[in-house]
Amino acid sequence: MFSRKEYLFFIASTLLVILAFACMTYDPSENGFGILTRSIAPVILLIGLLLPVPAIIGFHSSTPSQWLSSLQSHLRENLAGLFVFAAALGTYLLTLEPTASLWDCSEFIATAYKLQVPHTPGTPLLLVIGRIFTLFSFGDVTRVAITINAMSACFSALTVMLVYYIILMLGNTAPHTARNHPGLILSAVGGSLCLAFSDTFWFSAVEAETYGASCFFMVLLMWMILKGKDFAEPRRSRWRVLIFYIAGLSYCIHPMSLLALPVLPFAWYTRHRNLSFWRLLMPAVAGALIVLFINRFIAVGIPERAFYTDLFVVNQLGMPFYTGAVLMLTGFIVAFILLIRRYKTYQAYTWCAVFLIAGFLPYGIIIIRSGFNPPIDEGNPENLSLFKAYMNRESYPTRPLLYGPYFDAAIEDVTAGKRIYHQGKSSYELAGTLSEYTYTPERQTVLPRMYSNDPAHIAGYQQWTGLKPGEKPGFKDNIVFTLQYQVGHMYLRYVLWNFAGRAGDVQDSSWLAPWDAGMSSHAQCARNQYWAIPLLLGMIGSIFHFRYNRKDFVSISIFFLLTGLILVLYLNATPHEPRERDYIFVGSYIAFCIWIGMGIYAVYNLLRRGMAARIITGCICILVPAWMFYQNYDDHNRSGRTFQIDQARNTLRSCAANAILFTGGDNDTFPFWYLQEVEGYRTDVRVVVLSYFNTDWYIHQLEKQYYQSKPFQLSLSEKAYRQYGPNDVLYLQESIREGIDTEKYLALLKAEHPALHMKARSGETYSILPSRLLKIRVDKKQFEASAQGNLLPGDSISEELTFRVIQNYLTKNTLAFLDLLISNHWQRPLYFNFTSLNTFDIDIKPYMVQEGTLYRLLPTLPHKDGMMNTALMYKNLVEQSDYTNLSDSAVYFNYEDYHLRMIYPLQQTFNALAHAFYEQGNAAMAEQVLATAVDKVYPDNLIPSYPTLQASQMLLALGRNELAEDLSKNMFDYYYAQTQHGIAASNETNVYLLRMSARILDQLGKSDYLSRIEGLAKQTP
Repeated sequence: MFSRKEYLFFIASTLLVILAFACMTYDPSENGFGILTRSIAPVILLIGLLLPVPAIIGFHSSTPSQWLSSLQSHLRENLAGLFVFAAALGTYLLTLEPTASLWDCSEFIATAYKLQVPHTPGTPLLLVIGRIFTLFSFGDVTRVAITINAMSACFSALTVMLVYYIILMLGNTAPHTARNHPGLILSAVGGSLCLAFSDTFWFSAVEAETYGASCFFMVLLMWMILKGKDFAEPRRSRWRVLIFYIAGLSYCIHPMSLLALPVLPFAWYTRHRNLSFWRLLMPAVAGALIVLFINRFIAVGIPERAFYTDLFVVNQLGMPFYTGAVLMLTGFIVAFILLIRRYKTYQAYTWCAVFLIAGFLPYGIIIIRSGFNPPIDEGNPENLSLFKAYMNRESYPTRPLLYGPYFDAAIEDVTAGKRIYHQGKSSYELAGTLSEYTYTPERQTVLPRMYSNDPAHIAGYQQWTGLKPGEKPGFKDNIVFTLQYQVGHMYLRYVLWNFAGRAGDVQDSSWLAPWDAGMSSHAQCARNQYWAIPLLLGMIGSIFHFRYNRKDFVSISIFFLLTGLILVLYLNATPHEPRERDYIFVGSYIAFCIWIGMGIYAVYNLLRRGMAARIITGCICILVPAWMFYQNYDDHNRSGRTFQIDQARNTLRSCAANAILFTGGDNDTFPFWYLQEVEGYRTDVRVVVLSYFNTDWYIHQLEKQYYQSKPFQLSLSEKAYRQYGPNDVLYLQESIREGIDTEKYLALLKAEHPALHMKARSGETYSILPSRLLKIRVDKKQFEASAQGNLLPGDSISEELTFRVIQNYLTKNTLAFLDLLISNHWQRPLYFNFTSLNTFDIDIKPYMVQEGTLYRLLPTLPHKDGMMNTALMYKNLVEQSDYTNLSDSAVYFNYEDYHLRMIYPLQQTFNALAHAFYEQGNAAMAEQVLATAVDKVYPDNLIPSYPTLQASQMLLALGRNELAEDLSKNMFDYYYAQTQHGIAASNETNVYLLRMSARILDQLGKSDYLSRIEGLAKQTP
């Protein structure tokens, strides 16, 4: 199938990949952060992975002169494609975020910059590409983030260009269409630019997320499938091999990229066959099986088989670790060679399997880099047992798909399920088992949608289905929840956001109908009205496509449904997601934009062509994307936004030297990682993520030194923290009501005292907690001698801390925290942000002292609501923090991520400090804090809310009437405008803020504001 020259390319590719892995493996620098890993290996690896591509295509297929001739003969359409790419890329670069964004972006930048290990299932190929892009920062660490953001912009712009070529390709099959007709080119430009300027796609294109690159690989696969379906042999077989190689590589970007593959069997099988039900169904099922095969038997199955083979060889035959994996690899190679040589008829399919697996080679980076134990090493997949868990996403909870319980189903039995092993010194040792739950049969159903017994989720189920408290759900309720919430709210709403209009960026915002009003206020930039024109064009395009080429229509429909409705059913979302999930379904928006292009072409055909048709089509293809650009630009332009990193820097700056900072979630952790790993800022502070603190690998990482942060000294052994062991959850069996000495309890736990062990019904051993009150003795002299000793006067130091267990159990992260607290001896300051403060299983608030946006744990006498160090808080909050970016009226801060989660809590912290000074009798300082707050954190460009009202009321009490009037007037104007447009009238909170601001203004002699409300009430039906 391949020539000698092409085999040489494959060999060269293999050698380059091995060389890249060798550079990483033998990097002598600490944590492997040397030039071999970070500069040489990524370039060599990327070249090695690209080298097979021309060899698979075949050197005989075309010459450079033929390529040049082809470009010249299709100059018009290629220039249009280049225009689309330039327009998209230019837009994205102009609106690019200059630093790390929220959510996973900061994590990705930090891991790509030093090739560390991100969360499962990893993005090894994108890490390599991202690292190469960071080389263009030329050593300026403050430019690293923007270079990786630019990578996302480049991939997104390439995606837009590919969509242009797909529309062109599909349109050329329309009847009575001259190839690449000007009307078709204009239609392809219009459809692709609608994608470029659509809400969700643009949002992902300007930040360092995986979705830009994932969309590129997904659309690349789609283009290759549609392009290759009419190829003749042997080009067709080579193209199929290339598709599977790209599919393997795309998994190393994001598993979502594979969702284009199910189109392959249908498009290629039916190209010369008439359509029928079975010819539609069978290829579609085959396509789904291909994705299932890759996900289950390649991505997960190979690491799993490698581990279990190694488990047998090591434990039963006494061989060294990895012997089984080497034997398995050898078996694969021998099998492939035999298949290729003996079954030449099927060698093309064998090569597909070979290159599909070869596409997963970048995952070698994950194992190699994890072996160096870098600071970010999520899952610690440094050996086969942990790599299997990493690829299988064993740290994530599972969701039932086809059969499972309702949320009220009772557990009938708990049995020991799958055995979990960890790598010991010379063999694999049993760590524990996964519990398997058996539910009452009568409370189980097919297609379980309402399965979660989380109280918040149950409340959500009741809200969406009308169930009353205590009422049992039935299958009808199951279907109602599926249609109304999962399909309607969590998918169709997003489609309408992108192509009809979006009401705002408040979570759960609705879509806009054409008759809904838009808003021009800065605070309502995210209210984008498209008058449903793109939606109408897409619907027309789908009908037009169906009528003239049903096979291609079905191909696009398969892609549309798989990345939309079918994905909705597969994800089986629960109510109250932490953020909007529109980005998950971006593939279906891409498919719909293809139909928008076809819709524009349908309009062109409807006008019976001619010059007038070209002019009207040209106007549509320019005006519709231009209107989407105009509507979306203000809320998608992130070119000046830096507050998320500024605030993270403010927070780290407020920590004392060598501090330990506990965080609870993504947004309050990953920006710190970015600052420490990329910019090298405050590396003496150890950031501890509570959700990770439940795992043994993370606890062991904390016992290592990184940068200037010293290792933790914990009293419990590695065995005591082992995952799936008896201490994962400590169940409360309260036999000692007066409380226990926590240090003695930890010593008994370490000694595995039988009095603390119980047997579960499954036969597993678990540890118990004999008291709800946990006491820790305080050595006053030791505390006073520490760096924190001057923070508390001697008579305010407690001799004993008493923590109350909130629930009926203690999780491992709380156990590790108690161990750390005792072992620390008050030497390192312990800080908590608001999220982590409310995440522990014990009540630590009585011993908390607020010092700004953070709380410090001190051995103070307990206070019900904690304490506040006003002097330190003023220093950290007012004197040392930078809020300049908040005052920039050109910068837009969305409501969901910024106002709700960052800005309002910051404003409330300022208000709390002012109130504390006022309670102390220091009105002058209270006034100064509020005056600073009005200047720095209450600018007119931010959306006013409760903190604004509180600040106004305090300013009024302090006699600062002018400032109180400014804040109240801004709040009144905002909510009055919203009520006028019918946006706030149904929101009780907004109406309350409107009325309260008017009352404050009335107290200041501005009675006309109350009159305006009364007039508005008369106008409102």
